[in-house]
Amino acid sequence: MAFELDMTEVTPQIWFEANEGNFSFTGVLMPEDAFGFFAPLFGYINKYFENPQPETKLEVNLEYFNTSSSRILHQFMKQFTDNQSENTNITIVWKYEADDQEMEEVGEEFKLLFNQITFEMVTIERPRMFEVMG
Repeated sequence: MAFELDMTEVTPQIWFEANEGNFSFTGVLMPEDAFGFFAPLFGYINKYFENPQPETKLEVNLEYFNTSSSRILHQFMKQFTDNQSENTNITIVWKYEADDQEMEEVGEEFKLLFNQITFEMVTIERPRMFEVMG
């Protein structure tokens, strides 16, 4: 069971592969209606956690997100954390560019909030999404 959304100028590429336990966000996250954007994703995750894989990984590779999206992103990651159990080991991987101190700090804050699961901070090199999309 897979779920995929293509990247736009205001939303990330989303790839959820339930059969492998892999979930990812890549790009920018600033939809006009963050709750509406995330609603189907929450439904998909609820269904996944009815019968999760032994290892579940959420990879967050965002260049930017707005305030309303940060609240929903927090709730989304909390849903993963709340489902940590003997049935699945949860890992969140927060990717950020070496020169992006703001995204690094946000990742560190999330890491402190979700300290009951494995939360990895990974420095990456990538072209800026705004530059790629023109």
